[in-house]
Amino acid sequence: MSASANLEEIIERVGDLPAVPEVVSEVLSLTENLNVDLPVIAEVIQKDPALSAKVLRISNSPYYGMRQYVGTLKLALVILGVREVRNIVLGISVFDALRNKEIESLLAEGFWRHSFLVAALSKRFGEHLRLALHGEDFITGLLHDIGKLVLMRQFPDEYPKMYSEGGGRGQDLCAVETRVLGFTHADAAAALATRWNFPQTLIDGLLLHHPKDTIALRQAKDPELAAVVRIANLAARKEVGYLEGTGRMPVNDPEAWDIITEKGPGLAEAERGPLLAGFLRDVASAPAPPL
Repeated sequence: MSASANLEEIIERVGDLPAVPEVVSEVLSLTENLNVDLPVIAEVIQKDPALSAKVLRISNSPYYGMRQYVGTLKLALVILGVREVRNIVLGISVFDALRNKEIESLLAEGFWRHSFLVAALSKRFGEHLRLALHGEDFITGLLHDIGKLVLMRQFPDEYPKMYSEGGGRGQDLCAVETRVLGFTHADAAAALATRWNFPQTLIDGLLLHHPKDTIALRQAKDPELAAVVRIANLAARKEVGYLEGTGRMPVNDPEAWDIITEKGPGLAEAERGPLLAGFLRDVASAPAPPL
């Protein structure tokens, strides 16, 4: 996407980003070939037992919505497929590289719950639309706010003040970030994903999970993925209202809905809130799986 050409400048401004873990680099390299032998991928991931355990934990969580229990990494690869397992590995590895006790104390538990809610909503919405996103909906949703972790890590004195002033989310936070830094947490997320050589579809989904004046959603490598994640992010903020039956139209984002409604029936304006409320009820009582 030509609009992401300035990400190298943002990488330079953000500073020393975490290096790509060796296992992630190997998995990315291997999965460029969709005909790669599954045991080869399993062997690489199993070099890190903690990573292997987390892959299974997420795969079996209510948030991911698997219809059967997956007990081994090889079985996960058979049932989910190479791309889905690759995407789960990417998501886990990013969080592992960025998190620390100081950052977690600043963001609190709500950050993780919101991340998993957006992931679950994205996946269910993508499946409802029959987009065949191979888990990119879930992982893009899970990682959509990783730019906040990047900025907390890189600007430990300045960013907590920005975060508080902007209310911790949404366009208000983006406005504060832009005023002080010249870019947003969405830009920082895309910068890290670029540095780690993520697929362009994921990079663009992270970059555009909030509207940008300078970049149209249709410029994304996969506009439907980016639109699904943006809608899921907005819907997850209204969790209480939807579950109590008071939620109305979840998203005042015509740009995203224009892309989504091209996928077919069942998405009239009056049906959008109930549809997303149903997705929320599927996962609302489940605790976020530990990472």
